[in-house]
Amino acid sequence: MSVYTNVLAFWKEFEEKDATLRQNLVEDQDQAFAMMEKYDEKINQICGSHFFCEFTYDAFEMTFDTGPNKTSQYLAWYCAQLAPQSIQKNWIINSCLPPMSQKAIQADLKIKEDDYYLNDFTVFYTVDQKNQTIDCKLYCPGYSQIGNDERKKEMSMYLIELALGQCAYEAYLSSVDCLDTPDETMKFCNLIDFYETIMETVEKHNWHTYNHPTEIYSMYQPYKDFADDSLRKDMKMIFTTHPLLVEETIEQKQDVLSDLLVKDGEFGYMYFMNLYNNKEDALFRQELSKKLDKEMTKIHAAKVIGGAIGKSYCYIDWIVFDKHRFIQAFNDIKKQLDIKLYYQKF
Repeated sequence: MSVYTNVLAFWKEFEEKDATLRQNLVEDQDQAFAMMEKYDEKINQICGSHFFCEFTYDAFEMTFDTGPNKTSQYLAWYCAQLAPQSIQKNWIINSCLPPMSQKAIQADLKIKEDDYYLNDFTVFYTVDQKNQTIDCKLYCPGYSQIGNDERKKEMSMYLIELALGQCAYEAYLSSVDCLDTPDETMKFCNLIDFYETIMETVEKHNWHTYNHPTEIYSMYQPYKDFADDSLRKDMKMIFTTHPLLVEETIEQKQDVLSDLLVKDGEFGYMYFMNLYNNKEDALFRQELSKKLDKEMTKIHAAKVIGGAIGKSYCYIDWIVFDKHRFIQAFNDIKKQLDIKLYYQKF
């Protein structure tokens, strides 16, 4: 078993009932919901993600609602990549929550006797040009009736995530808070317009753009007393799309690793001895990483999720979807390289 075979099995079953589901979405919502419950359960087992389908504006749309879990985001991305042509032809496939989905439009927050929808909320925000991020606070007329500030903040985070979608939420927001009264010192817009407002800022100021939350990299420099000559303990600069994985592997924890393992996948890393002991090592590692990622992605075996430059070694970190295909390709690739390249699971 592997993530690859699990995903293929899911799509085979989905493809067989595709026409029925689409018909039910148009004509029988109860039957469609019953079918979606089963698919949601299966996708949760495969990806750790929720899954829902919609018929909106004369189009069929499916969404993998991963939340912030990076492992789930990668697995959902992979699942979307393997969708059969017949599914791609009939469906819009969102491998993460998109901005202003039908789920967002229908979102309803009940406070006491009143119902509030997204267009009842106002976002107050400030733009940080240096860091290309936005600080925001969400105002709702009913917030003053809620005494628990932490609860209000959690609701605000959830509603803003619905409005922006997962990618923009993670890429551009540095903080989210709540307001009981409007803040006249800040810029503001309606919550349903917040995504468009952010993207106008991104375009106007030429900020970095992202197509998926798994494209968002973080960089770390371990404490000096942490670095030595041994494997994975010599790291001077770490760059990753999965910060929690890095944190847990450094601290020798297993939660993230176990989560992928039960889904028949594996986290691991390739490594090789530094060739130049200067900045050329970083450039060489980067080019090799791109080349290997292209080869492994093409055969649906694995995906690069980050890497590191160490005192003695360079590293390329992976999420492996099919170990057999991955190792087979890895052994073939090694023969073509002038360096000794090794692989080790975390």
